[in-house]
Amino acid sequence: MDLTAIRFVKVLPADQLRDGELLPVEIDGTPVVLVRHRGEFFATANNCTHQDYPLSEAGFDARDGVLVCAWHQACFDVRTGAAVLPPATEPVETFATRVDADGWVQIALSGSLAR
Repeated sequence: MDLTAIRFVKVLPADQLRDGELLPVEIDGTPVVLVRHRGEFFATANNCTHQDYPLSEAGFDARDGVLVCAWHQACFDVRTGAAVLPPATEPVETFATRVDADGWVQIALSGSLAR
């Protein structure tokens, strides 16, 4: 994906989110969850594909890098969005992230955020 052609939105200073923390954000009405994992930032849709429960209400398993849905324990790889443990079988949408020169985490306005 060519990130130079994509717009990004600033979310928060990078030093305000610790490893393993989840942060729910809303971008133009779309719920997103931002996760810091091993020093990198990842963003996914904030809805479990099994029954639409907010993934920000979940836990994050830092050993495996997965979001765990609090409702039925479906798991999603935070790096790829892949559903890695049933009952979910469909992936969650992911969004590119970056840290700008001023130290702010930004999320790409791509996919469902590109309206």
